Amino acid sequence: MTTLQAFIAEQYTAELSAFRGSLDSFSDPEFLAEALGHAPAWHALHIADWLRLTVLEDRTPTYHFLGWEDKAWVGPLGTQAAPLVEAAGKAAVLARLDSVSAQVQERLHALTPDDLNGMTFSPSAPTGERPRLTALGLHLRHIAYHRGQLQLLKKVPA
Repeated sequence: MTTLQAFIAEQYTAELSAFRGSLDSFSDPEFLAEALGHAPAWHALHIADWLRLTVLEDRTPTYHFLGWEDKAWVGPLGTQAAPLVEAAGKAAVLARLDSVSAQVQERLHALTPDDLNGMTFSPSAPTGERPRLTALGLHLRHIAYHRGQLQLLKKVPA
């Protein structure tokens, strides 16, 4: 029987693979070109940041791609330089996403039943935390949403 941890990890593997495939479909210049508000590079760093914050529970104040930079709760999360910026280029941005994704897989497989049933840091939630399973599901859908945003970018005339 598949454990809940393995099931969640499989779902993240599938969605991150599809997201990565969408990112791969952009040429190097397209990857850095802003359209509809953001470049594909931003979407990659955005997902990497949210994965770090919610799945890895990394509280290092190096967040600059959460997308809510106008909110008061984001300020303390971004007091240090970002690990990487969009201008670093496609290869570096994708390597960053791949590195965070690999850490996410390790973390998901290591979660215990008590971990899964516990609470997790979630600064966008009214109380600052939410049930871990809810958070994992929310961010799985969040990745799918941004994969859809990437497909919309493909339809924008150059």
